[in-house]
Amino acid sequence: MARPLAQRLALALGGAPRWTVGLAIVAASTLVPLVGVERVPVIAKLEAMAYDARLTLAPRRAPDPQVAIVDIDEASLERVGRWPWPRDTMARLATALFDRHQARLVAFDVLFPEADLSGNAAALDELARRGLRDTPDARAALAELKSRADHDAQFATALSGRPTVLGFGFTASAQASGMLPAPAFTQADLAGRTIPIAPETGYTANLPALQRAATAGGHLDPAFDADGLVRRVPMVKRYRDGYHPALALATVAAAVEAKSIRPRFDANGDLEAIDAGGLVVPVAHDGTALVPFRGPPGAYRSFSAADILDGRIAPDAFAGAIVLVGTSAKGLQDLRSTPLAPDFPGVEIHAGLVSGMLEGDMMSVPAGAREIAALIVLVAGLVAVFALPWRRPVAGIAGIVVLAAAVVGVASYFWTRQNAVVGVAPALVMLSLLLIWNLLSGFLREARETRALAGMFGEYVPPERVAQMRASGQRFSLEGESREMSVLFSDIRDFTAHSERLAPREISALLNDYLSSMTSAIHDRRGTVDKYVGDAIMAFWGAPVANAEHAADAVRAALAMQRAMPAIREGYAARGWPAIAMGVGVNTGTMSVGDMGSRFRKAYTVLGDAVNLASRLEGLTKVYGVPILCGEATRAAVPDVVWREIDRVRVKGRASAVAIFEPLAEAGDAPAQARASRWEAALALYHAQRFDEARTAFDAIAQDAADHALATLFATRCVTFAAAPPEPDWDGAWNFLAK
Repeated sequence: MARPLAQRLALALGGAPRWTVGLAIVAASTLVPLVGVERVPVIAKLEAMAYDARLTLAPRRAPDPQVAIVDIDEASLERVGRWPWPRDTMARLATALFDRHQARLVAFDVLFPEADLSGNAAALDELARRGLRDTPDARAALAELKSRADHDAQFATALSGRPTVLGFGFTASAQASGMLPAPAFTQADLAGRTIPIAPETGYTANLPALQRAATAGGHLDPAFDADGLVRRVPMVKRYRDGYHPALALATVAAAVEAKSIRPRFDANGDLEAIDAGGLVVPVAHDGTALVPFRGPPGAYRSFSAADILDGRIAPDAFAGAIVLVGTSAKGLQDLRSTPLAPDFPGVEIHAGLVSGMLEGDMMSVPAGAREIAALIVLVAGLVAVFALPWRRPVAGIAGIVVLAAAVVGVASYFWTRQNAVVGVAPALVMLSLLLIWNLLSGFLREARETRALAGMFGEYVPPERVAQMRASGQRFSLEGESREMSVLFSDIRDFTAHSERLAPREISALLNDYLSSMTSAIHDRRGTVDKYVGDAIMAFWGAPVANAEHAADAVRAALAMQRAMPAIREGYAARGWPAIAMGVGVNTGTMSVGDMGSRFRKAYTVLGDAVNLASRLEGLTKVYGVPILCGEATRAAVPDVVWREIDRVRVKGRASAVAIFEPLAEAGDAPAQARASRWEAALALYHAQRFDEARTAFDAIAQDAADHALATLFATRCVTFAAAPPEPDWDGAWNFLAK
């Protein structure tokens, strides 16, 4: 059956070198800032969030005290009346700002596109047309009344000759309402260069009389990002062949008495700034400028318009200041969503731009910002791929955190020292992807290696041992090699006789229970089960995982196996099964280990003389009546166990005699130590050929049920040797001619 696509992909990725996929992630991430973050919506959204975080967390300069706001707030609407106010009221407001408060310049963040009919000047014209004009006194009275009733004219008079700027707006529909001010420059002034600004379709501007009376005009339109927030304002917008300044730019140009507003281009022909009479405003290539927010709403000095009209504000409250007239009233719909607040008065956005331009504190996207961001991505990516210790997950994660902090640090340097915005989202996303990939590749590599090891050794070692093998970092192979290891053989005594009393299903159940318990004891001591032969078990230590403590683990596994036998016998008795006993032989030495067998069947096993001796030792446990027998090398390798020498033997196939030992308990066990000492004293008499004394000692030991069989065996030997002494060259060894 074909594997699912996801599984095939996982296998393919798992088999790929980690660095190749990592470099692919780095390469793709490096291209993102070069082609434009805005083309990748997810990255663009994250970049906006990163910008907002810097905007929120970075220290901000205090608002310029020479910029003030006159607010048409809710209180003003309650006291003066609903909007739009009569133009004579606006005339009184403008006059008060200039004459009483000595404003340096007044800019209006409101539109006056329609005539004010509240003064009934049209009605007076109608009276004149009906004959009253023929009377000289009537004509004079009508002229006086008309001048008083023409509120637009009064407002125009209040604006005329004073530094004032009116706002207007562009529209998506093809309309032309009011008088559009002359553009700051035209397409012809670009000398063949281009500014990537789409032309506007229509506009809503102010009454011609008002616009002619004002010093300048500027558009009120912000730029809305994809998430609906205002972070930028177009410093110029295009209508037909003309480029019109924003209200803030027109205000600053009028304040510094700039004779012109001109674009500045970099060496590549991209727009980089707007020059207003020597005051340079950095902008992006599309003419937008980042708003230098000074804080949340209310950061600038603000005065209620009603208080200005009522004369409640001190004359010197903002003398010499640039005053922006706008509104914070929700009903007038000039509230914008910004990174700092969802309801941010539009007039404060203009105030921020005016303040930033005059103080030279405008944030900008510098020339080469894309290349800088791409370089940050590339350097951070190469360090992450080739320098981080990915095989240690905690260290790898820590390294990614350090690299991310470095990326943020570089961006913060540009922000605080250069007033420049350099993108961080591509680098941070790349580092996140590299972290995810390396964690995933580590998981896939671990799973692949675990499967490979399980395929080779799963039959011999438990799953947790396979995991340990993989974690060890060692290389494992089924090929034959020579190692010093320890091997164990165990067998149930007289199992054939016991099995004759049981049904086949009971035999199977008994063996399953017994072998499971014994295998658990072996696995707990890091042993590898070689095979089961009926009731017999063969296990070894030191392969496939190298183990310097192989002899100690083998001995303690044998002790654990014997400690488990009382509980097993108790359980069997409850089920009506026979009581069983087990013998264990352990030996240590050099042996061959690997995948051995024929071309029809192979097994991972051990071979050698040391293995054969362990098998002989297991058989000798029946002769000596002891549960465990170990060879000399095993005894020498495990000093922290209470041992006693059982005998010296010469087994079939070996010319030299070997001493065999029984482990009794862990070191420090006083009863076991006393038992061993008592035995060794009797054995010393035996080796000294003082057989009568030895027999007496062995007879005394035979009173202990645990040593009855062993002591009786040696007491019988003493009787034999006392009657027929051994040869003069006797070495104390007992010869076993049969296996």
